[in-house]
Amino acid sequence: MSDFKTPWGKKYGRKLKIFGVPWHVAHQYELMKIPETEWFFLKNHTRKWSDVARPEPDNLTWVSHYEPGTYDFALVHVDQQCVYQPIGKGKLFRELNEVITDIPKILICHGTPFWPEMYGSEEIIKMMSKMIGPLAENCVMNSERSVEMWGFGHFIRHGISPEEWPALPKEPRIVTSISPGGLDEYYNRKLLKAVQEDLRSDHNIRHCHVSVDVKPQNQEEYSRFIGSSLIYFNPTLESCMPRSRTEALMTGACVVTLNNHDIGKYLVDGESGFFVKNNPKACVDKLVELFYDYETCIKVGMKGREVALKHFTTEQFIEQWISHISNVLNI
Repeated sequence: MSDFKTPWGKKYGRKLKIFGVPWHVAHQYELMKIPETEWFFLKNHTRKWSDVARPEPDNLTWVSHYEPGTYDFALVHVDQQCVYQPIGKGKLFRELNEVITDIPKILICHGTPFWPEMYGSEEIIKMMSKMIGPLAENCVMNSERSVEMWGFGHFIRHGISPEEWPALPKEPRIVTSISPGGLDEYYNRKLLKAVQEDLRSDHNIRHCHVSVDVKPQNQEEYSRFIGSSLIYFNPTLESCMPRSRTEALMTGACVVTLNNHDIGKYLVDGESGFFVKNNPKACVDKLVELFYDYETCIKVGMKGREVALKHFTTEQFIEQWISHISNVLNI
């Protein structure tokens, strides 16, 4: 009798072989926890695995090229910047999509049709739809709002492992963890900069931008820093369900965030987090108030952790992915 538990394990009597490339390492790290899977990533290109972000999983093997007939499906990636042909990650997607023709492909769209510095949303949607073609049917996104905006795709709520994001004793610190550059409107960096400056100049409170002001050397160091921070501030406007905000929730940090991309379906304002308007004064007023109200931050942070434990665990993430993969492979 087979010891395999997954639908593919029971059908094939072996682990599933998946081809891909490094992209969003923190996301892929969780995907590689899907049981009975082996992952094969293309090496020697511009996107690399970052051990600073996550340790490299044991079920990952690096390969020099795509070999037809070797894998069960391929996992490919796009975001809104891929529609602009000169950008390397778009070129990578197009080349992989042309080369891989013998197996099913699942597409993950990591962004939204929001890049006002370059194109309008309708134009991005048209360009993306033309670029990905039938892959829209198997496309996965991590917010329901993203699916609505693009007009295609499947929502899978992301997840993380609670034991990797412990709730530690809190230090009076306000932190944010978003990419340090690129897609300024998407990440709402103008708001973040204004909030940082106002906190420092008017209130003598230092805001810490992780990866800019502090640079953790590995996941454990990062999770301990976030987990010991009293307040997490999320300024993003169109980033779809930011993983860093979920990580902060899981650690019991008090989350102050713009009410964007589904978060209002999970957090209750003033109970498990705080919603602020998209202007510096509203953000600074709330952050200063909470900075000097340790008890409220702890109480709300622990309620936020309960939300994360209920909705954003690796277990539910894996369950959704097993179902999606099985559907794509007709198992």
